[in-house]
Amino acid sequence: MASVTIRVDGLRELGERMRKLSEKVAKKLAGQATGAAARVVKKSYKLNLRSNPSIDTGLVEKNVIAKKLGKSQTNLTSEHIVTVKKVVYPQVGASTKKRNTRQVAGYLEFGTVNMPAEPGLRPAFDENRSKLTEVMKKKLADGILKAGA
Repeated sequence: MASVTIRVDGLRELGERMRKLSEKVAKKLAGQATGAAARVVKKSYKLNLRSNPSIDTGLVEKNVIAKKLGKSQTNLTSEHIVTVKKVVYPQVGASTKKRNTRQVAGYLEFGTVNMPAEPGLRPAFDENRSKLTEVMKKKLADGILKAGA
């Protein structure tokens, strides 16, 4: 899996302000910030799927979600993912074969032996990288001001 590094200035100051908040409020703000960033990626990914010329990706697009990972799934304060829900549907022209939306999304993103990759999720992240940090910073700054820290 590819690694991505994003440099964000002012984290020390942000950390100091967040420590002044109660743990509950800080976790809530972190969740709101990562959730806002995930929604930006989700929206962009859906637009990429909609503009995909290869296949009708409407079923995949309808099942794109932004999901907060639970405490047992991450050791971070807050982590959201953008993924495709697994919805099973009959394959066109086949009476018994079934496909699922997550499988089709993988075929689109990475390609197959019969079709080239037409990524949508990775470009959605890459194209919005600077916007993601701005959305998170704004969400955190607004929350800190509202909490009075």
